[in-house]
Amino acid sequence: METWYYWADNQEFGPVTKLELYKLFKTNVIAGYSFVRPQNSDAWLSYKELKIRRSDFTWEELNEKKLNNTIPVVTTSENISDANTDDVWNDFSPHPWRRSFARWIDISIYANLIFSPAITGFSPDDLNDLMQHPTIAELLVILIIIPMLFLGFVAFLNAISTGILGTTIGKYLLGVKVLTKDHLPLSMKHATKRETLVFIKGFALGLPVLSLITQMYGYFDLTMDKATSWDKSMDTVIVHRENNGLQLVICIIAIGLYLYSALSPYPYHIAWF
Repeated sequence: METWYYWADNQEFGPVTKLELYKLFKTNVIAGYSFVRPQNSDAWLSYKELKIRRSDFTWEELNEKKLNNTIPVVTTSENISDANTDDVWNDFSPHPWRRSFARWIDISIYANLIFSPAITGFSPDDLNDLMQHPTIAELLVILIIIPMLFLGFVAFLNAISTGILGTTIGKYLLGVKVLTKDHLPLSMKHATKRETLVFIKGFALGLPVLSLITQMYGYFDLTMDKATSWDKSMDTVIVHRENNGLQLVICIIAIGLYLYSALSPYPYHIAWF
């Protein structure tokens, strides 16, 4: 039987079987980018290169409770066989850019639905004339009050969408899904709490400059620590649609439509941040 060593918490563990390695992945001890190597080799590769699938094992094997002491015990089939994290949704790698664009696609959609009807009667010249000599109060409203109210409304709409549909338009297109630690869809309560944390920690309530800084920190956390602060505090799991050719085409189309919208004559929804 082929056995493997894996790298976690800055040290090497093992040997473990292929099944145990799969269970480690499903319980988030290791991720798709985690290093593994065969017991008889010193060549490291990422877990996702092994292309291990649930179909590689029988139901009895997946629900076997007796595991090596270094492996967390998985006692229910729900954690292993849940459809939310199998076959299509099986990539646990961070993918910071996909998550960032998914969030901004949602923001762009809501912004166009809300602001486009309000400014269709104005030409770009009219809007520029209005902004030539704004008062302090008008600047306060434009730069602080409107972004705060708008992003708060975005968090509200995303919470409803996630609680009812299990995802948002941006997340679905970019292949991002948020699940509980048991790999189940978020409830309305949990979705609301997570969106509130994103609004506060990820966007600094929409405050100018601070919003850019918190977004950068969120991106760096995701890149270096593999999880954002709000997902750590809520113990939520982010799973992605398999990063294949079809998903890449969908991402390119979705991002292209977003950039087209952002570069339209009325890009005020991105100019704030």
